[in-house]
Amino acid sequence: MDVELAWLRTWLEVVDSGGFARAAARMHLSQPRVSARVASLERSLGCVLIERRMRPLTLTDDGRRLLPRARLIVTEVDDTVSDLRATAGSITGKLAIASFASGSSEFLPGVLKQLRTANPLLEIAVLDGDVQISDEWLSDRRAAVALRPLRPEPADHAWIHRGLWREPFVVLAPPGHPILAADAIGLEDVAAHPMITIGDPLGDPSLGYEAWSAMQSSRIEPAGGIVSHQPTTLAAMVRAGHGIGLINGLAAAMVRTDGLEVRQVDSAQLYRDVGVWWPSERPLSRAAQAFVDLVLAAECPAGTRPIPAA
Repeated sequence: MDVELAWLRTWLEVVDSGGFARAAARMHLSQPRVSARVASLERSLGCVLIERRMRPLTLTDDGRRLLPRARLIVTEVDDTVSDLRATAGSITGKLAIASFASGSSEFLPGVLKQLRTANPLLEIAVLDGDVQISDEWLSDRRAAVALRPLRPEPADHAWIHRGLWREPFVVLAPPGHPILAADAIGLEDVAAHPMITIGDPLGDPSLGYEAWSAMQSSRIEPAGGIVSHQPTTLAAMVRAGHGIGLINGLAAAMVRTDGLEVRQVDSAQLYRDVGVWWPSERPLSRAAQAFVDLVLAAECPAGTRPIPAA
């Protein structure tokens, strides 16, 4: 029996959704239809792909082996069809971009407006997440390209990147906070107070990556604090009196700062470099290449500057 592409797509949707019912809702199909497609795929391959008696959804060994290959097959088919259907002046198909909240808010809208104006039939998805999640999306081909900080480096050293901008860090503090008395706020000043930073609360429970790295390189012992995924949560924590906020400039630009003072941190060690990334083992689709070209030609976001030459 031949394997149908629709079966692979449906099985991937079940895996990504975490279950048959959610996949059915997202695909606008009945749950029996989704189950039938997955069952047809398993019969065709002669193996079981999903442990149906276990919750949450769990893949069998065969399912785990198939997963990266299925993503590759579907991605290659979609990119090939998109490239062949494209005319000289317009690109069709789908493009998924992994990004992070402040990059999506303060940089992507202008770039995607240009891309959509030139290619009105192109479907674009922006997947926002932290560095770890963004890397997973790029690795398993759910995203074709990623807007991502340069540090920490991804585990896959074969990925290609082009640097885009460097942004400073700022402090958010309530009016009258002692740290605002200084003419210039340095890392030592910041480290003397409890901090709320952006990062991975599970991996960096006391400080976000950039703050921790800058403190370590400067041999400064921080007071510690709270780590959050979301800039809006950070600002709310500062308003509630949990500490000062230490946050990259673009993230500060996307949150409400009413009732807070914003001051730039004067430090050569504390900054965020951002680039556009893609895997080197496969060629970019025409849609992804058009996105990369626009990103590289775009102006740096307000308050940032080009990354200095090494």
